[in-house]
Amino acid sequence: MKLSRKITYKNKQPIMKDFYRTSAGRRFFEQDVPALVEALQKISTQLERSNELAEKKRRVDEKLKKLQIRNAGEKE
Repeated sequence: MKLSRKITYKNKQPIMKDFYRTSAGRRFFEQDVPALVEALQKISTQLERSNELAEKKRRVDEKLKKLQIRNAGEKE
């Protein structure tokens, strides 16, 4: 027996066709999707900030290494 991947009504119409018309569908599109977008924006902002800080740290570490090399050369 082969099972269909589509869940259908008795009249063989896909359930998801009218999802937006249901109370769950309205809640999903009016509340859940905007909340997900906001959460993704926050993640993006924090990731950008993290990358900026990591880049600043890399530059500071690079300058520190150059100073250490210069100081080691002066001591010799």
